[in-house]
Amino acid sequence: MKAYLIPGAFEDLKSRDYQAVLDVYKKLGYEPRFIKIDWKYKTIDDWVEQVQAKLSKENVQDSLLSGFSWGAMIALVLAAKYYSPKKLLLFSLSPYFAEDLPYVKKPWLKWAGKHRVATFKHLKMNELAVKIQCPTVIFIGDKEVSKYSDMKRRTREAHKRIQGSKLVIIKGVKHDVGDPLYVKATENALKNT
Repeated sequence: MKAYLIPGAFEDLKSRDYQAVLDVYKKLGYEPRFIKIDWKYKTIDDWVEQVQAKLSKENVQDSLLSGFSWGAMIALVLAAKYYSPKKLLLFSLSPYFAEDLPYVKKPWLKWAGKHRVATFKHLKMNELAVKIQCPTVIFIGDKEVSKYSDMKRRTREAHKRIQGSKLVIIKGVKHDVGDPLYVKATENALKNT
């Protein structure tokens, strides 16, 4: 079974220790695949389209799909709208769905750009969540929760709305899927899912 990993915003394989996550997938018998994204001057609609162009529906339906931060948003959209993977792992799900935007600080909205924000406004988590039909694990570091109230709210809501989802809060971890504690939590969750 293949295991796809979509990185966080403007990142590639070397931006953080994504290889550690891919190594866990391999260790547990998956065929790991890192999905490269062209982030520049693009919106979430473009990113979803890029991933769709690289993956066949059949491959994803018999796979593990995962993403970190903005990559988790992409993975969630793909799982809800286009594919139904065997498993879905959402690492540090970003809080930029339509329901989140009223709470997001203005400097971030300016940084993200009006075109990206406009497309985020069309992503309704409450509608997407009910379409997820696979075992889903949502991960977040406890230091993310304490530092970013919007991530805390998004994580709780996603867990509440995605039927049967499991929430894993990782002690001592910031916004970094490559942190050894995050990687260990991923391995443990996969062994028990």
